[in-house]
Amino acid sequence: LFRCDFVQQKKIPGHVESDHRNLSRIAGKIWRGMKKEQQKPWIDLALKEKERHAAMYPGYKYMPAQQTS
Repeated sequence: LFRCDFVQQKKIPGHVESDHRNLSRIAGKIWRGMKKEQQKPWIDLALKEKERHAAMYPGYKYMPAQQTS
């Protein structure tokens, strides 16, 4: 959620960086540099979203498709 908000707010202008892999790296560095108090609202939001997802899809289990070769 933090990364999505980071990109949506265009904290890094598109003319500076448009590669989403690098945007994720930058957001990760910022996240790791934040104090726990700054991270707490995002962690709380993620927990609420997790609970909402569990209520909408009870019994859901992530099962990625097997790749065949």
